[in-house]
Amino acid sequence: MCKKIILATTVFSYLFGQDPIISVWYIGIRVAGGGPYNHYIELFNPTEEPINLSQYALIKGHGQSNNVEQQAGWGNTLGNSGVSFNRLPNFILFPGQSYGVSRDVSHESLQNHADLILEDEGVLSISGDDAVGLFKGEGNLDNVLAATDSIPIDCIGSPYEDPGQGWQVSGEVGPPNSTNTTGYGVTRFAILTRKSGVCYGNAGSWNSSRGCVTDSCTNWITDTPQTTYEESEWDVHACYYPDADGNTGPGYEPDTNPNCDEDILIMEAYTNTCELSENQTPASSAGIDQTTSYSQLVTLDGSGSSDPDGTIASYQWSQISGANIELSTPSQAVTTFTSPNEEGSLLFKLVVTDNESASDTDTVNIIIVNTNIDPVANAGEDQSIGFSELVTLDGSGSSDPDGTIASYQWSQISGASVTLSTTEQSMATFTSPTSENILVFTLAVIDQLGGLDQDTISVLVQNTTTAIDEKLIPEELKLFGNHPNPFNPKTEIVFQVLKQTEIKLAIYNIYGQSVWTKSLGQKDKGLYSVPWGGETTHGRPAVSGIYFYRVNAGDKHLLGKMSLVK
Repeated sequence: MCKKIILATTVFSYLFGQDPIISVWYIGIRVAGGGPYNHYIELFNPTEEPINLSQYALIKGHGQSNNVEQQAGWGNTLGNSGVSFNRLPNFILFPGQSYGVSRDVSHESLQNHADLILEDEGVLSISGDDAVGLFKGEGNLDNVLAATDSIPIDCIGSPYEDPGQGWQVSGEVGPPNSTNTTGYGVTRFAILTRKSGVCYGNAGSWNSSRGCVTDSCTNWITDTPQTTYEESEWDVHACYYPDADGNTGPGYEPDTNPNCDEDILIMEAYTNTCELSENQTPASSAGIDQTTSYSQLVTLDGSGSSDPDGTIASYQWSQISGANIELSTPSQAVTTFTSPNEEGSLLFKLVVTDNESASDTDTVNIIIVNTNIDPVANAGEDQSIGFSELVTLDGSGSSDPDGTIASYQWSQISGASVTLSTTEQSMATFTSPTSENILVFTLAVIDQLGGLDQDTISVLVQNTTTAIDEKLIPEELKLFGNHPNPFNPKTEIVFQVLKQTEIKLAIYNIYGQSVWTKSLGQKDKGLYSVPWGGETTHGRPAVSGIYFYRVNAGDKHLLGKMSLVK
């Protein structure tokens, strides 16, 4: 039947869930002779989705007067005959649609207005001290109450107030009943309609939704103290029909059943427009700014974005400025990219859109700096070689602690000029000259991020033929190196003379230029230590760098390498 469909005037929102609410309640008056009351309840779908009413049930709540310990609450049948539970039929209630339920003993006008008519023993067979709750759950009464923890989605009246005070709305007190019981709410003789814009159910809290006359009460909608009927979520349409003596108004309880056509007109005129507050904008969060290095995996995290009254429906990342990069998943909350090999700033934008198509934007800045650790060049050990021999320079021992070696570069910096087989690989070869020389080479290595390091190697070229022949005679000289090395400001050159001979010392810079010389004259067999304080022959301080020293013993000589660090 569904008399009212009001989609044209209704604004809906997912914010308020997917459940129907009680929109109209009519208890009316007794039939002649003190029989049961008229009853009618109307359910309304304030959501955006169709609702199957078979998921719901109406349950009676019956309080126990004067004994809080015995308050039975929802589903109790004490003092009332018949069942207190009625499951709604398999009926699809579309958005903005209403569904009416009546009793079979109610006035004909009410039955004609209803979609469902309950037998007299049904849940609407209640008196003025009973409440009706709308519950969601499967199965029978016990199953529903257990599944919902006995909390209804919506209710009319309180199952814990007796007799009729639970029907009061903001202190609207009606007349005493026929037994002179005072304090009955006027609403047990009236029609209640939910005020326009109220799309919530009261979740079983009748006291918080009916309004209040004390400062201790709180408005259900605004969560502020309330004192007036106007702050209730219900409109009251009082019906003071005359009693058997023709009396009407407060103080008189009617005991006959008048024609309900006028009441039907009131209910039909009711429309819940559900004018809800506007959708709130989501909050985009692109995360905090970051600083990173070259060729690093960077994560952009927008999962901190939120929507105060709904859900985030979509994410969209885009780059605003900086070196062009490619995002892995620009339409997801979290995305990644690899930082470029150049210093600079990258700016990204995150746009989030909620389920109501509202959007918000946030940005995040990524700073790229060169925090690369330089590679370590290793040109190999110094060598001593003969004339016209093949010499191999091996830089394969070079390494990079946080990456890879991208290039090698060999170059000769002193000594007789030779031709290298290659200058751009880790290993190079050349043929030694035919004269005694000190050849010095530099190896420069560069990593993938531009980090640079250098190392040098010296190659002593001498006539090895004489040296081989002299293996037959006692050795004249033995070199133990210099200590300390590197040094500043002084080092000791240590050597051993194995027979009496004339000793000379010479120190050369990396370009083969003589820096310092000293003649020791004839020395007997023994161990000797000669100091060098890092000065030239002319007494000037030598600069920092690599130096070579040569110890001559007669026609024999040995070569060493040292570093002056200032």
